[in-house]
Amino acid sequence: MRPLHLAIGKFNIDIIVKLSKIPDIDSKSTTDILDILPGGSATNYSIATTRLGHSAKLLAKVGKSPIVSALMRPLAEEGVGLDFVTEYDIKPNMAIIFLRDDGSVSIVRKTNQNLLPTLEDVKKFSNMFDVFHFASVSPEIIYADPAAKLISYDPGPYASEYEGEKVDILYVNKKEYETLRSKVNAKLTVIKMGKDGAMVKGDEECYSSGVNVNVIDTTGAGDVFDAAFNVSVLNSNNIEDSLKFAIVSSALKVTRIGGIGSPKLEEVVKKLKEVNINIRCK
Repeated sequence: MRPLHLAIGKFNIDIIVKLSKIPDIDSKSTTDILDILPGGSATNYSIATTRLGHSAKLLAKVGKSPIVSALMRPLAEEGVGLDFVTEYDIKPNMAIIFLRDDGSVSIVRKTNQNLLPTLEDVKKFSNMFDVFHFASVSPEIIYADPAAKLISYDPGPYASEYEGEKVDILYVNKKEYETLRSKVNAKLTVIKMGKDGAMVKGDEECYSSGVNVNVIDTTGAGDVFDAAFNVSVLNSNNIEDSLKFAIVSSALKVTRIGGIGSPKLEEVVKKLKEVNINIRCK
């Protein structure tokens, strides 16, 4: 039976547009990329987890909209469980993602606070999942289910609110780590550094180099990294192998458009055989 993950967070309508700069007033501009896709860190995580061989359900609240309904279909087709997604008669969460030529992004979000999961929402699902992954949500809703094998947290924009809530794995980028490093209360802290690789701090410290790829869109790369690392750890792989698996998974993601552009397991396995990733532990 596949391990079962609960991805806790948001479902967004992602509008992705590629622009070299914001157009001047009354000027015309064209682009080869203008898409509307499912988004949100928990959404990206749930799809990545499913494609990498585990099962996932999404715990999220969505605004009632025909666009949301249409964007939910690809998740269902991928096998993501949507039975814990609740619909409300309010406007949905949205994000406009400005994509640059080098794949880097700037994001403008419209988040309805009534569409954020609560601690009470999470506790309803105690004793049901192997993994609880909290994705870009307030640390106030972290619930350490005693029956779960793994509790992980990626605070994203909520990093400044983290006050040492206990988790098994804490995922951050370099900037976020500098904000909360004195408060960390995790067995493993994973510091994601994009093209420069990643670092894991725990009983030992391991650094992994990155993988050179043709970067198209970095949206959701961190979410795919989180999913891949969790999948590998739950599959009883060591830190070094889990780092390699996550690095390659996120590297493949950035060659595709959208946060849901995560690779399938066979793609990751193939790429792992083709690349040389340097890992140092001390």
